[in-house]
Amino acid sequence: MYENHPYTKNKVCPCKIGEEAVIKASEIFKESENVSSFVQEMERQRVIGRSIWYDEDENTVFITKMYACDSGGGCPENTTLIGKRCHCPHYNHSKSLFPKHYCKCGAEFYRPMFAPLFGANVLIEPYKTVLSGDDECVLAVRIDKVEKANDNI
Repeated sequence: MYENHPYTKNKVCPCKIGEEAVIKASEIFKESENVSSFVQEMERQRVIGRSIWYDEDENTVFITKMYACDSGGGCPENTTLIGKRCHCPHYNHSKSLFPKHYCKCGAEFYRPMFAPLFGANVLIEPYKTVLSGDDECVLAVRIDKVEKANDNI
């Protein structure tokens, strides 16, 4: 199934983050003293997700995604957490679990926002996913990290 996923084929998420959110993040970043203050302001203004925070020790921004059902998405026929919370139309119908790397596409959704701010090689990856059995989806934006060539998604 994953070999047919749009991210696997194209290395691009077929969904597109809203341009308004990208512009807002850029404006906040320009006005911020550091990553921590940037993330705090992103959280205060609720620019993206349910929550966003920065772990200085890991130099990583974490984003808890909104639940799909809260934003008019998900799969209404599937009453599991996956059906209610997963945004991906390829997998939100599933009642079976999949490995976390299946959500790489959902993480890459945020690349247009964070790559211009932190560099093109910023590593954006799923950290927790409902598709893999977690209660919510959390994505990690790892600053100054690159995806290894042998990372098999």
